[in-house]
Amino acid sequence: MLAVKTETLTKSFLEFAQNASNILHIKTEKAYEEALELIEHLFEEANDTINEPLNDLIDIISKSIEKYESSQEKIVQFENEANNISQEISTLRVLMDQHGLTVSGFKDEIGSKSLVSMILNEKRNLTKEHITKLSKRFSLNPAVFFNLKTPEFRN
Repeated sequence: MLAVKTETLTKSFLEFAQNASNILHIKTEKAYEEALELIEHLFEEANDTINEPLNDLIDIISKSIEKYESSQEKIVQFENEANNISQEISTLRVLMDQHGLTVSGFKDEIGSKSLVSMILNEKRNLTKEHITKLSKRFSLNPAVFFNLKTPEFRN
């Protein structure tokens, strides 16, 4: 008897998961809006009792919505932090990351670890000489160290 219930339950759950995948694992704004609409509908349909079976579905969808909203907050926070970093620092950090370098990895181009650290902490700026040496070492156009805004195109 248990085997029949297990098979039925498994089959029912897999069918549910397939039909509700976009709501259980929200990845887009459209799926997010659909989840919000569904949860509003479920609130209207559910009885206000402890044993209401729809409350379990409401809990599942609420957690999915919360997870998506949390991920969106992290993206906004990252964008805000990224927008506040100067171009020269972000370029220097990318070079460090891509080449597996630490503050001591720029001895020939910038100088001491403490100077590199001060630049990364925005207490000092890269000089023209630093940028020239870094550009040569990494085969970069020196312009990547500057925040150059491109002019808007007009129709």
